[in-house]
Amino acid sequence: MLSYLFKRLAVAVPTLLVLVIVSYVLMYAAPGGPFDTERALPPEVMANLDRKYGLDQPLVVQIWRYVASIVTDFDFGPSFRYQDQTVNEIIAQGFPVTLTYGAWSFLAAVLVGVSLGIAAAVHHNTLLDYFAVGVSIGAQVLPNFVMAPILTLVFTLWLGWLPGGGWQGGEWPYLVMPVIALSTSFMASIARITRSSMLEVLNASFIRTARAKGLPRRRVVFRHALKPALLPVVSYLGPAFVGMITGSVVIDFFFATGGIGQFFVNSALNRDYPVLMGVTILAGGLTVLFNLLVDLLYAWIDPRIRY
Repeated sequence: MLSYLFKRLAVAVPTLLVLVIVSYVLMYAAPGGPFDTERALPPEVMANLDRKYGLDQPLVVQIWRYVASIVTDFDFGPSFRYQDQTVNEIIAQGFPVTLTYGAWSFLAAVLVGVSLGIAAAVHHNTLLDYFAVGVSIGAQVLPNFVMAPILTLVFTLWLGWLPGGGWQGGEWPYLVMPVIALSTSFMASIARITRSSMLEVLNASFIRTARAKGLPRRRVVFRHALKPALLPVVSYLGPAFVGMITGSVVIDFFFATGGIGQFFVNSALNRDYPVLMGVTILAGGLTVLFNLLVDLLYAWIDPRIRY
């Protein structure tokens, strides 16, 4: 297991390096520049700006200096648009917000999705199964950009129970609607995967043996069937968690939470290359990290797996 961990870490470093290089080249190849405006700046001003931020250097030199600053100082450079702010400061400001409601959304999606999937599989072809499947299908067709305005319309405009936006340090009234809007579609996917996997495991021979021995159904389900049934679910959880963290653009904009997604979109529209690169590298690093954690969880859930 330890050797497998070191191998994956050895692969992660060049993977992130390729991500940085490809992202930088694509950003450089895009038409226009970070300081292009409706009213063109004088050539002398543009030359001074390019010299200040190193944009007058060849592309290879720019990439080398950027990678070196990350490796040596973990410095993503200054922002082109946010005056007197570095990319590190912008990420430190927005990422905790996104991480907070992303983690709560992940927890809600896992708990509700796994519970619905188990209940539907154990009570197969009953009213509870039909209800769970119906809820999953309904949630699947309501992505966050649909759920967000519906929640605001119902709980803010009609009922007046919850604020329609803001953050206020993450107080629970400001968390409820972002968490529901972000977790709904992921919850539906987890419920469907859990149900299909649990149905397959419940028909396995070792489950029939456990039932033949007279074990209670609760013990059969939670002691013998749950762990192997969770393997496909665990493989989905890594990308799902990263998707909740990095795919929260709609949530940040609609509820004005001030998360990292809002900075990411603004940087893309304003050609703020350092912020765009910093958020991209953050998303890539989280993807590599959580895929590694998922692979390690496999061995804990199913001892037959050895790397």
